Amino acid sequence: MQTTILVGDIGSTKSTWWFRTTTDHEIHLKGYNPLAHTRQQAQELFTSLRAQTKEANISAIWYYGTGVISQQIEKDIFLQLSPLFENCPIHVHSDLVGAARAANRDQAGAVAILGTGSHAALWDGTKIIKQATSLGYILGDEGGGCDIGKSMIQAYFYKELPEEIHASMVKRLPDGRAGLLEKLNNSSSPNQYLAEFAAVATDFKVDPWIKALVADRFRLFIKRHVKPLQPDTSIHVVGSIGSIFAEVLTEELNLAGLSSGKFIQNPARQLYESHLLNE
Repeated sequence: MQTTILVGDIGSTKSTWWFRTTTDHEIHLKGYNPLAHTRQQAQELFTSLRAQTKEANISAIWYYGTGVISQQIEKDIFLQLSPLFENCPIHVHSDLVGAARAANRDQAGAVAILGTGSHAALWDGTKIIKQATSLGYILGDEGGGCDIGKSMIQAYFYKELPEEIHASMVKRLPDGRAGLLEKLNNSSSPNQYLAEFAAVATDFKVDPWIKALVADRFRLFIKRHVKPLQPDTSIHVVGSIGSIFAEVLTEELNLAGLSSGKFIQNPARQLYESHLLNE
């Protein structure tokens, strides 16, 4: 049986995996963030992944995931995956490494992640050489979906939203403040729950009020995460929020004396193709 690599881009909200049998396959599963989710949630994802790839003879796994911020987390993910994929080399890296590799491959460059969370780094063609300080969804992640979602919730309860956008938020918050706080406190994925409210912003992405709010969050992201890196190249952008609001982000980068490069909504395919070239 022909062997194949399995390459995954794992975010907090969803994960995308590529592998080959007779043809290339793309599968979409739940996400996993070790900083926000339980080991049980990880096990559910990995068990589902094994079931979805049982027809393939996996020769190596390349895992690029959010929340992979230490060697201990890398080890934990490896230990959870290895019993399901016996005798298979498993390489665990952060989503930041994945984003940098997908956008730049073996060329030096800069990358920004703007998905559920946010991050930024400089890449020398083989490794991250400088990265922003990430404080996670509670204290940081400026400009990401969770951050924008929180801003939408605040604007709703402080009665700052335009009428049509307010009406859309009402549908998502039928039980008011008490219902919001109860769901947030009881959620197994609070960052994911908060990021769901960014969907209202994307629904009204051409509205001037929304564009101003998103521009404000992007401006803070650039100030705190991109500018300190002192990039001397265009900034490639990876993630759904950055791609959806590409025009707004490009304008804010230009105002900060920077420029945008390519926009990649989901880097899984690029990562898969990059590793195929090295097989």
